[in-house]
Amino acid sequence: MLEQSDEIFNLQVGGEIGKYNSLPVEYLIEIAKNLQNLLQTLAKVNVSDGSTIDLNNFKVELTGFQKGSAVPQFIFTPRRRITLDANIDSQRQLVRRKFDELVEASGKGDFGRVRELYPDAYRRNEVVDGLYNFVNSFGKSPVNVVDINTNEGNEQIIPLYKVRPFAKEVRDRLITHVIENKELETIEEVSVRKVITTFRGGERLKTKTIEEYSDKQAAISIAPDRIVSDSHTYHLIGPLRCLFEKEDDYFVLTCELLDLVGTGLTMEDAQQSFAEEFEFIYNRYNTLSDTEMSHRLKAIKIILNALIKQVETHAHA
Repeated sequence: MLEQSDEIFNLQVGGEIGKYNSLPVEYLIEIAKNLQNLLQTLAKVNVSDGSTIDLNNFKVELTGFQKGSAVPQFIFTPRRRITLDANIDSQRQLVRRKFDELVEASGKGDFGRVRELYPDAYRRNEVVDGLYNFVNSFGKSPVNVVDINTNEGNEQIIPLYKVRPFAKEVRDRLITHVIENKELETIEEVSVRKVITTFRGGERLKTKTIEEYSDKQAAISIAPDRIVSDSHTYHLIGPLRCLFEKEDDYFVLTCELLDLVGTGLTMEDAQQSFAEEFEFIYNRYNTLSDTEMSHRLKAIKIILNALIKQVETHAHA
């Protein structure tokens, strides 16, 4: 557990960067910039939808540098922007807690925990980008988040957890490719539409699918009444409106209502990815109490539980 103030971030840098108990200016600037970006991203995706937020309150400032070791100390800016209905201290405490959970899990190589903390693709993509840039600010130098204990004039550095870089391949595995919707243009071109019925294992899966292809892209509106993962079939009370899009080599299946995205090199891969995401957030959100969730996530949890009529476990699961 942290014993230092939630407002303070002490980063002990060793290795080549910090071997002279100092930090080159270019590294210090990069570290501060990426730390601030990560904190502002965490504020944006974690602070409750019902609370006003000013991201300027999550900027950081350098307040000190411990002698005898390369330990820059950052704090949340004292130049606060007061908002009408927000408790800035509570917001900062939440962001600090999320920062510690995220960076500590990353430092242990527990990227499954990162996925648990941010199961929905939209938030996870932003957070993983910010995390990747921050933890890789230090090159290969060992870094710890530390506490500074002052006792009878002597300052003792207490390591709390490690900050470790991770590879771009890991970042790419954590990120889901999201293709933004584009406004439709009125153009003259030939297109083909058809209805698709999907079969799995000889069983007919009822879908309401309208498919439109052009020479540039494919856009598909689909409304399945069941979601089939490897281990379960989730029977829904009615069709779930989703959108298929294709750009370059990726198929993307999106449900804006649930903040869900599935991707793949084929339509089947995208559907399977979507089913895995659906199953994951259904199980995950139902293990969290309402106090652990934002208004948006609580709403999605309610919608999920209302949508699912029956959960069928596959015989081989």
